[in-house]
Amino acid sequence: MIAIGSTAKSVRERLGITQREAAERLGITPVHLCNVENNKSPASSTLLDKYEEIWGVDLYVLAWCERGDVEKLPKSVRDAAKQLKSFWIDRVAKLGQQKSQ
Repeated sequence: MIAIGSTAKSVRERLGITQREAAERLGITPVHLCNVENNKSPASSTLLDKYEEIWGVDLYVLAWCERGDVEKLPKSVRDAAKQLKSFWIDRVAKLGQQKSQ
């Protein structure tokens, strides 16, 4: 199973923001965000929606793109999955660049 929390942490780090800053923007406590990022608490659907609303990131899709095994997919969808992976990795990289500007 792919851990969403690790992906949430990765997004935050690429954005170059602290847990406290991310938690404030997400409307949760830093402790709760820490627990989510360390996969000790699941990310609620509301929290997942907030990631998409604030940063335009679908954590489930990004998590699969970063950690999923394309070779386990049917051959007919592997190319599309590789393109999706490339898109999301580029998307998050651009988010990090925008933050630093």
